[in-house]
Amino acid sequence: MSVLARLTLSVLPLLIASCVNLGTPATRQEQARRLSHDLQQLSPAVSVAEADQLATAAIETAADLARDFKPLRYPWMNNGLVNTGLRKRGLCYQWRDDLFPHLHRLNSKTLDLHLTSARRATLLEHNGIVVTAKGQRFEDGIVLDPWRHCGRLAWARIATDHYAWQPLPWELTPMVLRPLLMPDLYPATTRQP
Repeated sequence: MSVLARLTLSVLPLLIASCVNLGTPATRQEQARRLSHDLQQLSPAVSVAEADQLATAAIETAADLARDFKPLRYPWMNNGLVNTGLRKRGLCYQWRDDLFPHLHRLNSKTLDLHLTSARRATLLEHNGIVVTAKGQRFEDGIVLDPWRHCGRLAWARIATDHYAWQPLPWELTPMVLRPLLMPDLYPATTRQP
């Protein structure tokens, strides 16, 4: 048996065993309830209905993306598969770019969405979405990270997360999101993601 065949046979069980468990609908509903609670804690002005809606959309859309991306348990494994061409999508910015439109379309009046990155322009760059109460400082927000647990949405207060999140400068806004965030400069001429 060739070395490649032995390596494949030894790694295959690890890859199969490392598939992501997205939990039951009841589990995701409980996650959405906790995220909604955390969003409501941003400010007394945050609408309970909007927090509930955004939380449910974030949790369920992340799970839907995981069904599409078919990630393995460890995000770095997905990055390796994408970067070697064995998978088409699943990098952190792709999770963010696919989740953001779903949240943006909710047109929340009491919550703001911000694109964010940590360790920008390095090999360890990471991307996410920050939610703040309307007009609140970025630093007081909650980061949403669908990549970290491969579709099981992770979230944390920026102040307590281990990533040093920074607002993504407007000039680095991904082209696919510009019609949403800069409609005067980039009118939507094609179907939005």
